[in-house]
Amino acid sequence: MGVRIRSLAGLLLGLALGAQPTVQELRAMRIRGPIRIDGRLQEPDWRLAPAATSFTEEWPDRGRPARQVTDVSVLYDDRYLYVGARMHHDPALDGGRTTIVRRLHRRDQDSQSDWFSVALDTTHDHRTAVVFEVNAAGVQRDGIIANDTDYDTSWDGVWESAVTRDAGGWTAELKIPLSLLRIREDEGPQVWGVNFTRTDQGHLRESSRWYVVPQGEGGFVSQFPLLVGLEDVHPRPRREYVPFVSAARKFETARSYDDRGWQRRAGVDARWGLDGIGQVDLSVRPDFGQVEVDQAVLNLGTVETFFPEKRPFFLEGAEIFRVAGPDLFYSRRIGRGLSDPDLNPGETLVDRPDATTLTAAAKYTAKYDGGTNVGLLGASVEPARAVIRDASGQTVERELAPLTNYGVLRVQQMMDDRGSYLGGFTSEVHEAGPAGRVAQVQALDGVYRSADRSGLLEGTLSRSQAGPKEDQAQGWRGRLRVHRDWADGWGLEAQAIDAGHDYNPNDLGYLDRADEQKVYAGVTRRWDRTAGVFRNWAWGLDHVSARDQAGHVFLREFNTWGHTDFTNFMSLWGGGGVDLPAEDDRELRTYGDPAKKYLQRPAIPYANLGFDTAGNRPWYVRVALNRAWREGGPSTNSSLFQSIKPTPALEIQLSTSLTRDEGELTWLETPVLTPIVGLRRLSQFNQTLRVSYAFSTNLTLQAFSQWLAANWAFRDLQYYVDDQTLAGGLPPDLPAGTAPQTAFSYRDWNLNLITRWAFRPGSTFFLVYTHGASTDALINDRASLSPRPDLAVLPHLPSDDVVQMKLSYLFR
Repeated sequence: MGVRIRSLAGLLLGLALGAQPTVQELRAMRIRGPIRIDGRLQEPDWRLAPAATSFTEEWPDRGRPARQVTDVSVLYDDRYLYVGARMHHDPALDGGRTTIVRRLHRRDQDSQSDWFSVALDTTHDHRTAVVFEVNAAGVQRDGIIANDTDYDTSWDGVWESAVTRDAGGWTAELKIPLSLLRIREDEGPQVWGVNFTRTDQGHLRESSRWYVVPQGEGGFVSQFPLLVGLEDVHPRPRREYVPFVSAARKFETARSYDDRGWQRRAGVDARWGLDGIGQVDLSVRPDFGQVEVDQAVLNLGTVETFFPEKRPFFLEGAEIFRVAGPDLFYSRRIGRGLSDPDLNPGETLVDRPDATTLTAAAKYTAKYDGGTNVGLLGASVEPARAVIRDASGQTVERELAPLTNYGVLRVQQMMDDRGSYLGGFTSEVHEAGPAGRVAQVQALDGVYRSADRSGLLEGTLSRSQAGPKEDQAQGWRGRLRVHRDWADGWGLEAQAIDAGHDYNPNDLGYLDRADEQKVYAGVTRRWDRTAGVFRNWAWGLDHVSARDQAGHVFLREFNTWGHTDFTNFMSLWGGGGVDLPAEDDRELRTYGDPAKKYLQRPAIPYANLGFDTAGNRPWYVRVALNRAWREGGPSTNSSLFQSIKPTPALEIQLSTSLTRDEGELTWLETPVLTPIVGLRRLSQFNQTLRVSYAFSTNLTLQAFSQWLAANWAFRDLQYYVDDQTLAGGLPPDLPAGTAPQTAFSYRDWNLNLITRWAFRPGSTFFLVYTHGASTDALINDRASLSPRPDLAVLPHLPSDDVVQMKLSYLFR
């Protein structure tokens, strides 16, 4: 493996350098009179300002001149940046009449609408940009582009926009406070990066940009054209205070104790801009009850389920804390959920919190003129205690989680104008008490982009030290990645990873496994052209091989895939491969033992196929089918996703998946030390329904419901003898006259209703209802399902029902 990693390193250092691309620019003009944001662009300044024209089509025919004409101008004063865009529509291209697709929905949601967006790299670091989008119905959407290409829509700013439409097209006018942007307060001229995007979903479907990155070149922000002409800018510092009050009433409970009643909270979020380059965010006793509940997941595997962050405080500015490669800062660790404590004989649980409570959190982020980016975050979580009644009737408190403090520091130094950088990262978690854990992670990372952006070299070296204060384990992880694109459509991706057995960043990060030496190589080929009914097709082939530090190969896979669009905008994809024989070091759950035990896996071939319809139609359908041939029979997963849009303001999304495993060799949980495995038969039904209706851009109603039913059973039990041998039957350390449970079930129903009213910019009122019911009562011992009768019991079970109101008000 060491020879293979050194060979890969040689390949990484062989990236070819190309020529610098030609850069286009747009001049912004200082306004001479007031600008009214009405979507009409009637002020004289708009007629005098230079315009960005000559857009290039990015999809479906990449690289050719855009068929519809777009004109964009930029104005500014000391406090605001103004962007005016005219999206012309040629009726001849629109099927004889102007077709503008206007979908009305909640802010920050995507839709198959006509959109206009502007992306601004205000610090000109060639890696980060703020994006402001508005659709033809006036719905706003914004986000951050980090690491040159990673778009994150979680960032929210308060800005103004207006749209109008007429027989010749539609117009968008944006007013962006300069206090939202990280800019230098400078008497001299400033240079920003800028790009504009237009998306049409009507008779003529097209996505175009002012500048499209040529095929064979990488990056996005690093290739932006220039926005010049900004001089003598003195923005007002950002000062925002958002106090909130919330009240929740739980009127039904599924707990073993009575936790019904009222809960009231109050807190404040604050943001302070510092000299245009930095920002401080503060959150005191935050409340996140307005976010959508997490989907229920049945996880029978060995990898922790990853849940995305939804809390606004941790979302804003998250791009600064990202490290190339591993998720060393997984903010869902802060304020984690809790479960029932273990009880002694005669004890009963009286009360407990659902999750640890975040007392306060503060964050400082800055981008300095010399190309240095800094992020600093601290958070404190108060102790969580359960109330328990003992056998004598006395009530006592038992600690579920100690007082815990979290700290993260991230520093980046930009090395050139292509987005290359060197960075450092450190984090610490400290639990109070003599038995509390202390965890530290340090990392160095870097990215190098070739002159023409077609080549990327990325490396990360990290160290962890975690455990109780008196017994801490240390580990290291190194990662090297190369990516190269060529103008003729070929692409190459290669990675090498070396992680020690005791490497563990998961006190504040997320890593699916350590103890590995892994190499990956993949090649792709894209054809961005049309041939008959086929358009923009691609193919790929990749291989991954991994072993642990003891030399046991636990993963060897070959995979190939193909994808094509059609001229009617439908798509088809498929692929297949084989997992070669390997030694599974995780399935027997002995990873933490002094000597791991391994489960022998045979070769497992698999295949997949899927298609979807045109996304701009009132009824959109996506179908996917996956099948693998395992030890005890095939495993099949089929999924159907439908999006139905009866009106511009109403959308219904229905996602249904069915899983059927006939016989996968897996671990059976028992109290004995000797691992037991069996062929697991599983049936699972998972359906989610989302309904959203917009009364206006400021008043929306969302409903989310999920039904999950699973039934599984084991047969042909065997127990572990050694790494090469499984013996039939039950192990000798199983107590005589006992037998393990071999049949299991789980059913769950979640309902979430969210009414959101943005009664003024940045100020909102939420009314939220949540309902949850679940049971693990056995359906049958055959691992079969009948979804309708099996789920019919859920509305009649004890449930958790909560109504919550939250009011927040923005002071600026």
